Amino acid sequence: MVDIPEQSELLRRQLLERIETLIEQKDFDELRHVLAAARSSDVAEVVEVLDEIARQILFDLLDPDEAGEVLEKIDEATRHEIFEDLSTPELGHIVATLPPDEAADVLGDLSAERTEKVLEQMPPDESAPIEKLLVYPEDSAGGLMNPELVKVNLKASIGDAIEQVRRADPETDFYHVFVVDNKGLYKGVLDVQTLVRRVPNTPVAAALQDDLPTVGVLTDQEDIANLFRKNDLVSAPVVDDRGALMGRITVDDVLDVMEEEAEEDAFVGAGTHPSELETTSLLHAAAVRLPWLLTCMGGAMFSAVFLVSVFKKAQAFTDPQWLSIFMFMPAIAAMGGNSGLQTSTIVVRGLATGDLVALNIFQVFLRESRIAIIVALACGILAGLASGLYLSLHPGDLPLAQGKVLGLAIGIAMFCGIMLSTTLGLLLPFFFRKVGIDPAISSGPLVTTANDALGILTYFSLALLLLRLLDATPPTL
Repeated sequence: MVDIPEQSELLRRQLLERIETLIEQKDFDELRHVLAAARSSDVAEVVEVLDEIARQILFDLLDPDEAGEVLEKIDEATRHEIFEDLSTPELGHIVATLPPDEAADVLGDLSAERTEKVLEQMPPDESAPIEKLLVYPEDSAGGLMNPELVKVNLKASIGDAIEQVRRADPETDFYHVFVVDNKGLYKGVLDVQTLVRRVPNTPVAAALQDDLPTVGVLTDQEDIANLFRKNDLVSAPVVDDRGALMGRITVDDVLDVMEEEAEEDAFVGAGTHPSELETTSLLHAAAVRLPWLLTCMGGAMFSAVFLVSVFKKAQAFTDPQWLSIFMFMPAIAAMGGNSGLQTSTIVVRGLATGDLVALNIFQVFLRESRIAIIVALACGILAGLASGLYLSLHPGDLPLAQGKVLGLAIGIAMFCGIMLSTTLGLLLPFFFRKVGIDPAISSGPLVTTANDALGILTYFSLALLLLRLLDATPPTL
């Protein structure tokens, strides 16, 4: 039996094939019927894989309502290309069909000049709410909220609240009726159950729920997502500094935020940036990735060339010793980088979700340091025994005693490298958060490269120290 995800994928493929066939046959009447019957999310996925001419045909056939829904769901790179193809009046008609918050999201991708021209194409009563939202940062509550809501005065009755619901736009979904006083200050909410169960002449004040958390208009979207997650919210009021009701945020808005934040952390952690998705330009994508990669290359060159040249110039090791040291150098660097990445990922996740335990650096340090000691001891002992055994069985030109000493150096270096990297992975996310930088950068290539360099430096220094101690040790009789 075919499961639901596979069924859905099959239907989208069939839709794509059907649309491509109808465009090739120029059967636009049938294509219009197909588009009208399809879900906007499926049409959006089809639009993303069509060429420029086919996309133009599709948007010419979609009515403004359908085009608006599709435009809001497609990826940013495709959206930018469609913006270039649509005239300003066409874009104005499409944007006018969207709720104010979604319209603001779409217009936020345009230049300020073109945004102003699009808004001029719209009636003042439709453009005014959008203009108010565009004032706020895109990733704040003001940029996310929908100003369209159902509200009632504190002095009204349940019957009045029900009447407000009946008068509201049928397209406006609602989870709560918001209650304000005569000055427009937020006082609480009425849920649907209250409206249904209370008699109509019940005063709103007697049925008011005032325990729903409010969101400040400038609250960051990540904090909003955490608030919804921790309190199982489906809707929350947005208020200004005075406590005046400005709009509402619903759970579907928060789902989009969570996806966006997860993508951003994934991109930053991988050493690139979400802006890579804003265009299909290969040069732009390469330009976004190159600074990170060049930084990593510089760090790797430092580790492999600078440190080696310094120790070589000091004639720290003989050629047979160098050969044995180089053999285990990648393992030292890799284990340090990987262990630091594990710790930073755990810490970054905790900071992103806003958990109190994760925000307490001392608690986190106590837990992660104990885990690090266990891991570092296990890896250090195993690496030391394995490398020491190998060098003992395959000594080559290296004396047996030196092979054992290098095995000890490898084990200690593995332990120290993991401890150093874990400490960096623990402290750097807190540091970056303190200075206003996304903590996800601490799990990126830049920090991993730094961990590699520290691990190799520790390895070389320990090997040199132990070999010097071996040379200074009097022979036993």
